[in-house]
Amino acid sequence: MVLNYLAAFWGSIYGNSFFSFLGTILDLILVWSFFYLFLVRSKGTRSIHILVGFFLLMLLFFFGNMLDMRATSWLLKGFFEYFIIIAFIIFKDEIRDVLMSLDLFGMSGKQTGNRENLSSVEELADALQYMAAAREGALIVIAQQGDPEPFITGGVELDSLIKKELLLSIFQKKSPLHDGAVIIKDNRMVRAATVLPLSTNPDIDPNFGTRHRAAYGISERVDAIVLVVSEERGQISMVENGGRLTRNMVKEDLIKVLENKFTPEQDKNVGYRFSAFLNRWRKK
Repeated sequence: MVLNYLAAFWGSIYGNSFFSFLGTILDLILVWSFFYLFLVRSKGTRSIHILVGFFLLMLLFFFGNMLDMRATSWLLKGFFEYFIIIAFIIFKDEIRDVLMSLDLFGMSGKQTGNRENLSSVEELADALQYMAAAREGALIVIAQQGDPEPFITGGVELDSLIKKELLLSIFQKKSPLHDGAVIIKDNRMVRAATVLPLSTNPDIDPNFGTRHRAAYGISERVDAIVLVVSEERGQISMVENGGRLTRNMVKEDLIKVLENKFTPEQDKNVGYRFSAFLNRWRKK
Protein backbone atom coordinates (compact mmCIF):
# COMPACT_ATOMS: atom_id res chain seq x y z
CA MET A 1 0.00 0.00 0.00
CA VAL A 2 2.80 2.38 0.94
CA LEU A 3 4.63 1.51 -2.28
CA ASN A 4 1.49 2.23 -4.28
CA TYR A 5 1.10 5.59 -2.57
CA LEU A 6 4.74 6.50 -3.22
CA ALA A 7 4.39 5.42 -6.84
CA ALA A 8 1.30 7.57 -7.27
CA PHE A 9 3.06 10.53 -5.61
CA TRP A 10 6.11 10.14 -7.87
CA GLY A 11 3.85 9.87 -10.91
CA SER A 12 2.08 13.11 -10.00
CA ILE A 13 5.46 14.86 -9.82
CA TYR A 14 7.20 13.22 -12.76
CA GLY A 15 4.23 13.37 -15.10
CA ASN A 16 4.43 11.78 -18.51
CA SER A 17 7.87 13.02 -19.54
CA PHE A 18 11.15 14.43 -18.36
CA PHE A 19 10.14 17.95 -19.46
CA SER A 20 6.98 17.66 -17.41
CA PHE A 21 9.15 16.75 -14.43
CA LEU A 22 11.38 19.81 -15.01
CA GLY A 23 8.29 22.01 -15.24
CA THR A 24 7.04 20.69 -11.90
CA ILE A 25 10.41 21.35 -10.24
CA LEU A 26 10.54 24.87 -11.68
CA ASP A 27 6.99 25.46 -10.51
CA LEU A 28 7.92 24.45 -6.95
CA ILE A 29 11.06 26.59 -6.97
CA LEU A 30 9.16 29.68 -8.10
CA VAL A 31 6.42 29.25 -5.50
CA TRP A 32 8.81 28.62 -2.61
CA SER A 33 11.07 31.50 -3.73
CA PHE A 34 8.10 33.86 -3.60
CA PHE A 35 7.14 32.65 -0.13
CA TYR A 36 10.76 32.94 1.05
CA LEU A 37 11.03 36.53 -0.17
CA PHE A 38 7.67 37.29 1.41
CA LEU A 39 8.81 35.95 4.79
CA VAL A 40 12.09 37.89 4.57
CA ARG A 41 10.21 41.11 3.81
CA SER A 42 7.77 40.41 6.65
CA LYS A 43 10.46 39.86 9.27
CA GLY A 44 10.08 42.24 12.17
CA THR A 45 6.67 43.53 11.03
CA ARG A 46 3.10 43.00 12.21
CA SER A 47 2.57 40.70 9.23
CA ILE A 48 4.42 37.89 11.01
CA HIS A 49 1.82 37.94 13.79
CA ILE A 50 -0.96 37.91 11.21
CA LEU A 51 0.64 34.92 9.48
CA VAL A 52 0.76 33.07 12.81
CA GLY A 53 -2.94 33.84 13.22
CA PHE A 54 -3.70 32.45 9.76
CA PHE A 55 -1.73 29.31 10.58
CA LEU A 56 -3.70 28.79 13.80
CA LEU A 57 -6.96 29.21 11.89
CA MET A 58 -5.80 26.57 9.40
CA LEU A 59 -5.05 24.18 12.26
CA LEU A 60 -8.47 24.89 13.75
CA PHE A 61 -10.12 24.23 10.38
CA PHE A 62 -8.20 20.94 10.02
CA PHE A 63 -9.14 19.68 13.48
CA GLY A 64 -12.68 20.96 13.06
CA ASN A 65 -13.12 18.75 9.99
CA MET A 66 -11.41 15.83 11.69
CA LEU A 67 -13.62 16.09 14.81
CA ASP A 68 -16.76 16.86 12.80
CA MET A 69 -17.20 20.34 14.32
CA ARG A 70 -19.71 21.49 11.75
CA ALA A 71 -20.23 25.10 12.85
CA THR A 72 -16.50 25.80 13.09
CA SER A 73 -15.80 24.06 9.77
CA TRP A 74 -18.62 25.97 8.04
CA LEU A 75 -17.41 29.34 9.35
CA LEU A 76 -13.75 28.79 8.47
CA LYS A 77 -14.60 27.26 5.09
CA GLY A 78 -16.30 30.52 4.12
CA PHE A 79 -13.26 32.44 5.34
CA PHE A 80 -10.74 30.38 3.37
CA GLU A 81 -12.82 30.57 0.18
CA TYR A 82 -11.87 34.27 0.03
CA PHE A 83 -8.40 33.78 1.51
CA ILE A 84 -6.53 35.01 -1.59
CA ILE A 85 -8.45 38.28 -1.71
CA ILE A 86 -8.02 38.80 2.04
CA ALA A 87 -4.29 38.05 1.84
CA PHE A 88 -3.75 40.55 -0.99
CA ILE A 89 -5.50 43.26 1.02
CA ILE A 90 -3.67 42.59 4.30
CA PHE A 91 -0.22 41.92 2.83
CA LYS A 92 -0.27 44.44 -0.02
CA ASP A 93 2.87 46.25 1.24
CA GLU A 94 4.89 43.05 1.59
CA ILE A 95 3.75 41.79 -1.83
CA ARG A 96 4.76 45.14 -3.36
CA ASP A 97 8.20 44.87 -1.74
CA VAL A 98 8.66 41.34 -3.09
CA LEU A 99 7.76 42.44 -6.61
CA MET A 100 10.13 45.41 -6.35
CA SER A 101 12.93 43.13 -5.15
CA LEU A 102 12.58 41.13 -8.39
CA ASP A 103 14.08 44.05 -10.32
CA LEU A 104 17.14 42.01 -11.31
CA PHE A 105 18.51 44.40 -13.92
CA GLY A 106 18.24 47.68 -12.03
CA MET A 107 15.48 49.02 -14.27
CA SER A 108 13.80 50.84 -11.34
CA GLY A 109 16.57 53.36 -10.94
CA LYS A 110 18.90 51.87 -8.37
CA GLN A 111 21.65 54.31 -9.23
CA THR A 112 19.38 57.25 -8.38
CA GLY A 113 18.41 55.51 -5.16
CA ASN A 114 22.06 54.97 -4.26
CA ARG A 115 22.83 58.66 -4.74
CA GLU A 116 19.90 59.58 -2.51
CA ASN A 117 21.13 57.11 0.11
CA LEU A 118 24.61 58.62 0.10
CA SER A 119 23.17 62.11 0.48
CA SER A 120 20.98 60.97 3.38
CA VAL A 121 23.94 59.35 5.13
CA GLU A 122 26.05 62.51 4.86
CA GLU A 123 23.22 64.77 6.02
CA LEU A 124 22.43 62.57 9.00
CA ALA A 125 26.06 62.10 10.03
CA ASP A 126 26.75 65.84 9.77
CA ALA A 127 23.68 66.68 11.86
CA LEU A 128 24.58 64.18 14.58
CA GLN A 129 28.17 65.38 14.73
CA TYR A 130 27.04 69.02 15.04
CA MET A 131 24.50 68.24 17.79
CA ALA A 132 27.05 66.20 19.74
CA ALA A 133 29.54 69.08 19.62
CA ALA A 134 26.82 71.56 20.67
CA ARG A 135 25.53 69.17 23.38
CA GLU A 136 22.01 69.20 22.00
CA GLY A 137 20.11 66.02 22.73
CA ALA A 138 18.59 64.04 19.88
CA LEU A 139 16.76 60.76 19.31
CA ILE A 140 16.39 59.34 15.79
CA VAL A 141 14.76 56.02 14.84
CA ILE A 142 15.63 54.51 11.45
CA ALA A 143 13.11 51.80 10.59
CA GLN A 144 14.52 48.67 8.96
CA GLN A 145 12.31 45.67 8.19
CA GLY A 146 9.88 46.48 10.98
CA ASP A 147 7.35 49.30 11.24
CA PRO A 148 7.65 51.35 14.47
CA GLU A 149 4.22 52.98 14.01
CA PRO A 150 2.29 50.55 16.29
CA PHE A 151 4.68 51.27 19.17
CA ILE A 152 4.88 55.06 19.07
CA THR A 153 2.43 57.74 20.16
CA GLY A 154 1.92 61.41 19.40
CA GLY A 155 4.15 63.43 17.17
CA VAL A 156 3.84 65.56 14.07
CA GLU A 157 3.67 64.01 10.60
CA LEU A 158 6.43 64.89 8.14
CA ASP A 159 7.27 63.92 4.59
CA SER A 160 10.76 65.21 3.99
CA LEU A 161 14.13 64.22 2.69
CA ILE A 162 16.77 63.80 5.39
CA LYS A 163 18.34 67.25 5.77
CA LYS A 164 20.85 68.46 8.33
CA GLU A 165 19.19 71.87 8.71
CA LEU A 166 15.77 70.35 9.39
CA LEU A 167 17.16 67.96 12.00
CA LEU A 168 19.01 70.80 13.73
CA SER A 169 15.87 72.94 13.84
CA ILE A 170 13.81 70.07 15.27
CA PHE A 171 16.28 69.29 18.06
CA GLN A 172 17.06 72.86 19.10
CA LYS A 173 16.46 73.24 22.83
CA LYS A 174 13.78 75.88 22.30
CA SER A 175 11.97 73.90 19.61
CA PRO A 176 8.54 72.47 20.57
CA LEU A 177 9.59 69.23 18.83
CA HIS A 178 12.83 68.89 20.78
CA ASP A 179 11.82 66.28 23.36
CA GLY A 180 10.49 63.56 21.05
CA ALA A 181 12.02 61.24 18.49
CA VAL A 182 12.31 61.64 14.73
CA ILE A 183 11.20 58.60 12.71
CA ILE A 184 12.96 57.83 9.42
CA LYS A 185 11.40 55.29 7.09
CA ASP A 186 12.17 54.49 3.45
CA ASN A 187 14.86 57.16 3.39
CA ARG A 188 12.45 59.93 4.46
CA MET A 189 11.66 61.73 7.69
CA VAL A 190 8.04 60.77 8.37
CA ARG A 191 7.36 61.91 11.95
CA ALA A 192 8.85 64.15 14.65
CA ALA A 193 8.27 64.63 18.40
CA THR A 194 7.03 61.05 18.84
CA VAL A 195 6.94 59.32 22.20
CA LEU A 196 8.70 55.95 22.33
CA PRO A 197 8.10 53.12 24.79
CA LEU A 198 10.65 52.99 27.63
CA SER A 199 12.60 49.80 28.30
CA THR A 200 12.23 48.08 31.67
CA ASN A 201 15.42 46.07 31.22
CA PRO A 202 17.23 46.13 34.61
CA ASP A 203 20.62 45.61 32.93
CA ILE A 204 20.63 49.04 31.27
CA ASP A 205 23.29 51.43 32.56
CA PRO A 206 21.63 53.31 35.47
CA ASN A 207 23.35 56.51 34.33
CA PHE A 208 21.29 56.53 31.13
CA GLY A 209 18.42 58.97 30.91
CA THR A 210 15.04 58.87 29.21
CA ARG A 211 16.40 59.11 25.65
CA HIS A 212 18.58 56.03 26.01
CA ARG A 213 15.80 54.06 27.72
CA ALA A 214 13.46 55.01 24.89
CA ALA A 215 16.08 53.88 22.36
CA TYR A 216 16.30 50.51 24.10
CA GLY A 217 12.51 50.31 24.34
CA ILE A 218 11.80 50.73 20.62
CA SER A 219 14.71 48.48 19.56
CA GLU A 220 13.31 45.70 21.76
CA ARG A 221 10.00 45.84 19.91
CA VAL A 222 10.85 46.41 16.26
CA ASP A 223 13.74 46.02 13.82
CA ALA A 224 15.23 49.52 13.83
CA ILE A 225 18.44 51.48 14.33
CA VAL A 226 18.19 54.13 17.03
CA LEU A 227 20.70 56.98 17.23
CA VAL A 228 21.00 58.97 20.46
CA VAL A 229 22.91 62.18 21.17
CA SER A 230 23.52 62.68 24.88
CA GLU A 231 22.85 66.23 26.01
CA GLU A 232 25.00 65.79 29.13
CA ARG A 233 28.02 64.03 27.64
CA GLY A 234 27.89 65.21 24.02
CA GLN A 235 28.32 61.62 22.78
CA ILE A 236 26.61 59.71 19.97
CA SER A 237 25.34 56.19 20.68
CA MET A 238 23.56 53.60 18.54
CA VAL A 239 21.12 50.96 19.77
CA GLU A 240 19.98 48.08 17.54
CA ASN A 241 19.01 44.41 17.52
CA GLY A 242 16.97 44.48 20.70
CA GLY A 243 19.45 46.45 22.79
CA ARG A 244 22.97 46.11 21.37
CA LEU A 245 24.69 49.39 22.25
CA THR A 246 27.58 51.12 20.46
CA ARG A 247 28.91 54.17 22.30
CA ASN A 248 31.12 57.16 21.53
CA MET A 249 30.59 57.06 17.76
CA VAL A 250 32.30 59.61 15.55
CA LYS A 251 31.27 60.78 12.09
CA GLU A 252 33.38 58.17 10.27
CA ASP A 253 31.79 55.38 12.32
CA LEU A 254 28.32 56.72 11.56
CA ILE A 255 28.95 56.92 7.82
CA LYS A 256 30.26 53.36 7.70
CA VAL A 257 27.29 51.98 9.65
CA LEU A 258 24.64 54.05 7.91
CA GLU A 259 25.93 53.21 4.42
CA ASN A 260 25.49 49.54 5.26
CA LYS A 261 21.99 50.10 6.67
CA PHE A 262 20.65 52.47 4.01
CA THR A 263 21.93 50.44 1.05
CA PRO A 264 21.54 46.63 0.81
CA GLU A 265 24.76 44.74 0.18
CA GLN A 266 23.62 43.52 -3.23
CA ASP A 267 23.23 47.14 -4.41
CA LYS A 268 26.78 48.14 -3.52
CA ASN A 269 28.34 47.80 -6.94
CA VAL A 270 31.53 49.47 -8.13
CA GLY A 271 29.66 52.63 -9.12
CA TYR A 272 28.14 52.95 -5.67
CA ARG A 273 31.48 52.52 -3.91
CA PHE A 274 33.17 55.04 -6.21
CA SER A 275 30.38 57.57 -5.54
CA ALA A 276 30.78 57.03 -1.80
CA PHE A 277 34.52 57.63 -2.06
CA LEU A 278 34.00 60.86 -4.04
CA ASN A 279 31.43 62.13 -1.55
CA ARG A 280 33.78 61.58 1.38
CA TRP A 281 36.69 63.14 -0.55
CA ARG A 282 34.69 66.28 -1.29
CA LYS A 283 33.87 66.66 2.40
CA LYS A 284 37.56 66.77 3.37
